Amino acid sequence: MSDLGVWLAQQCQEDRDLLLKYQPKRFVKRGKVDRYCAWLMDFGFIEAKLELLGVQALIEDYDLTRNSDVLLSEEQSQTLRLIQRAIRKSAHVLDQDKTQLVEHLWGRLLDFEVPQIQGMLVKAKQSKDRPWLQPLKTNLERPGEGALRTLVGHSDSVKAVAIAPDGKTAISASFDRTLKIWDTETGRELKTLTGSSLGVSAVAIAPDGKTAISASFDRTLKIWDTETGCQLKTLTGHSSSVNSVAIAPDGLTAISASWDQTLKMWDTETDRELNTLTGHMGEVLAVAIAPDGKTAISASFDRTLKIWDTETGRELKTLTGHSDSVTAVAIAPDGKTAISASDDNTLKIWDTETGRELKTLTGHSDSVTAVAIAPDGKTSISASYDKTLKIWDTETGRELKTLTGHSGEVFAVAIAPDGKTAISASEDSTLKIWDTETGRELKTLTGQSNWVFAVAIAPDGTTAISASDDDTLKIWDTETGRELKTLTACSLGVSAVAIAPDCKTAISASWGNTLKIWDTETGSQLRTLTGHSSGVNAVAIAPDGKTAISASWDKTLKVWDLLTGKEVASFSGEDKFYCCAFAPDGVTVVAGDSSGRVHFLRLEGMGDLGDAAGLNNPVSLFYSGLALAKQGQYEAALAKLTEVAGIRPDALIVWLEQGKVLYELERYAEAVASLDQAKEIAGKDRDFWFCRGFALSKSDSQEAARESWDFAINIQPTDCDFWSKKAKTLLWDLERYEQTICCLDLAINIEPNQAYLWDWRGIALRRFGRAEEAISSYDRALELQPDDAGILDNRAYALLTLGRHDEAMANWDKVLEIDPNYANAYANKACYFALQNQIELALENLQRAIELEPERYRELAKTDTDFDGIRGDVRFQELLGNGVTEN
Repeated sequence: MSDLGVWLAQQCQEDRDLLLKYQPKRFVKRGKVDRYCAWLMDFGFIEAKLELLGVQALIEDYDLTRNSDVLLSEEQSQTLRLIQRAIRKSAHVLDQDKTQLVEHLWGRLLDFEVPQIQGMLVKAKQSKDRPWLQPLKTNLERPGEGALRTLVGHSDSVKAVAIAPDGKTAISASFDRTLKIWDTETGRELKTLTGSSLGVSAVAIAPDGKTAISASFDRTLKIWDTETGCQLKTLTGHSSSVNSVAIAPDGLTAISASWDQTLKMWDTETDRELNTLTGHMGEVLAVAIAPDGKTAISASFDRTLKIWDTETGRELKTLTGHSDSVTAVAIAPDGKTAISASDDNTLKIWDTETGRELKTLTGHSDSVTAVAIAPDGKTSISASYDKTLKIWDTETGRELKTLTGHSGEVFAVAIAPDGKTAISASEDSTLKIWDTETGRELKTLTGQSNWVFAVAIAPDGTTAISASDDDTLKIWDTETGRELKTLTACSLGVSAVAIAPDCKTAISASWGNTLKIWDTETGSQLRTLTGHSSGVNAVAIAPDGKTAISASWDKTLKVWDLLTGKEVASFSGEDKFYCCAFAPDGVTVVAGDSSGRVHFLRLEGMGDLGDAAGLNNPVSLFYSGLALAKQGQYEAALAKLTEVAGIRPDALIVWLEQGKVLYELERYAEAVASLDQAKEIAGKDRDFWFCRGFALSKSDSQEAARESWDFAINIQPTDCDFWSKKAKTLLWDLERYEQTICCLDLAINIEPNQAYLWDWRGIALRRFGRAEEAISSYDRALELQPDDAGILDNRAYALLTLGRHDEAMANWDKVLEIDPNYANAYANKACYFALQNQIELALENLQRAIELEPERYRELAKTDTDFDGIRGDVRFQELLGNGVTEN
């Protein structure tokens, strides 16, 4: 921390807050330029102010000298401007995650050989007390490059944007069915306007700035009060999606363009439809009204533009020349020219009086989606599917600049009233504000049923793992090309895979936002890593096998501790990350993003994660221990886990798994002692406190067990879902019935009126040999959910276990009264009758169960010992689909 940062931290909270809020202003007011600059170039001040007051207040401190008599030197002014611009460009990230401050200052300012900036970066690095990814070179847009600011908030593509006449606010329209009003100076979201039932395609702001009109794919237009955000009117009449809307200069009329091949003129005060303009032979994609309000120009999928008389609705001219759909049009401020944008990748400038084509602007490599003309009419800006915007000289048709930065197609652009800034809207769900002045084949392996996105070869070269969009990974023998195993991952496709140095584990990445760790010998899933908010495109494992790095569409890189499964570091970029790799040193990371930028970062602050890779690698030892425990080799597993605990005593998961192994060995006191080793690091890990409570209960420490369980519950007192999911895993997957009962008791304590919890508790009690208690649990479930066939079926089985045969049969008969097609009741009755050697009744009920669910109940009858007494019966074999062999 810098000296200033240390000094600020030493002040009482009240004084520190006042200093951070007002001291820069005091320096300016008193003319203390050097002190002002020293504070604003000091990392300690920057970090503290960001933490207390947020990014916008920090940005505004750098503007204090603009409107004062204080004069800064050119060097001071340039240094402060660079720092401010760097912070402003990262504002959307810092608003969400202040811990990214150091990473972003390094990523944007590292190339600037300014002593004060380099000194600030050194202090910023020294401030990091946890693992982080340090940029080795500038890997984010530098101050002065690209957009001034990024506005985030929409959850889907942004289709349009309009800037208010005073330039202070802007309104965006999105596929997420909302419009958002933004403060263009601070980038703050002011309001969200909701009401459309489908995506919002366009928006226009009235000349007085008080109202706005939106167009939607739900076939309507809506008029909004921009001050309150209230919806004032809905305009209906179009028979298909509305693509565009323009408001006349007097604000009294508006014109909409639709996929129904028409334009409609509306009275904005009465919401009455005034006229329908017909003539286009394809969908109308855009409309613009001339400055005098007397004419309008429309752009259509039929490759033409049409000029209309807005008073009569008469078509005046048709402009032809584009070779594909015309997607947008803008009219110059003097009304004499118009510019059209097209799917043919060009823009055309037209004379609006003669309809003559004046120029064709070429340069985009994909469809041009939008165009806006600057207030002085001398320049225009186009937006394209090629992910860029271009600034053009409208007099010469020359391309002046290309604006890059969006990671998705750009759908819309608007220019501020002063012409100095523009705002673009993109498929990447963001808006950006721009400064317009400165802007080889050995074998073929077959078996996967969809695209194969990635493959990794094991370090020993004997196996390979492929990742596919069919939701699986496959392990292959590289010598024979034989498929060894299929690992079923998730329902959203597997995008990448990496194999650990010891070849025993692999990590897969998925578009379902997760990574999974796999045992390559058994094919079993060991752990799921969560934290990304969008698809994960790539994963790499460090050479020592202890950490991994993932790259995601959520624009982040994340570093994972493979022992604990925890995220230990993250880096937020400006574009979607598509690839990542570790250098041989295990700390240098290289990653690539969708903009074409390559990032070089260094993983700092990891500390000691155990011995070097090999026999004493704690990750290898840990997963070997888990595998042994799953095989029931608890003593061998305990030896492995004990060794890991000696290497990584900081890893809660190790003590937890060691405790679980000890109580499988019925060494409950030792289990408690193991778990107590980790009490100080357990924090709010509910699984830990539950397991500790269970071990205590088995050690006859009921009061201490209750305290541990109460602690677990109080972490999130209303979260029943956590306990029900844990009970489900314990009951159905692990078959740990005593633990299931404890877990369900905690869930029922939170939500006592959930019938399924009492039903599951009954199943666990019956399977644990406490059938009488199970009946009571089922009865409570039936009080909550009377005549539930599933609960009655489970209750009947418990009655049968207790020898209460008549009651059980009565329950099953009632089940079939409620649901005559409840196959499990027929199957259970068949089992009972087979045990009683009542062959006819057994076969009758089994036949009915097989009719309802053939595959399930044929397989059950083949293996269920209840049918052993009738297995030799020819009719039984016929029900199983087996042929009869004559002796």
